Amino acid sequence: MFILEKKAEPAQQIWTHIKRHYQGEKVAVVGVKKQLPQTFLRNKQVIFYESLTGCSLLEEGKRFLEKFSKDYSAFVFYLDCPKEVAEKFIEAGRSLGVRVTVTMEEKVA
Repeated sequence: MFILEKKAEPAQQIWTHIKRHYQGEKVAVVGVKKQLPQTFLRNKQVIFYESLTGCSLLEEGKRFLEKFSKDYSAFVFYLDCPKEVAEKFIEAGRSLGVRVTVTMEEKVA
């Protein structure tokens, strides 16, 4: 279970994370419409879902996890959400027996 702070090159960051922590697993990258770094990751054969509207991220994300937890062993939520929300996503995944990574807002120093 991971929380990633989004960096300047989020697509590369997510791909590196998937290679390092989810080698050989069936992973779904989930995000809000029009915000996923699609081209780069699609070339890597990563499965995408742009199904969250952003209105109520946590409720939508939990429904998504419940619906697809039997199809994937890991999920990467590309969201830019606060850390508290990210932790709730991770708990929801843990209760369903799947591994979850969530991107959170980049901290401004």
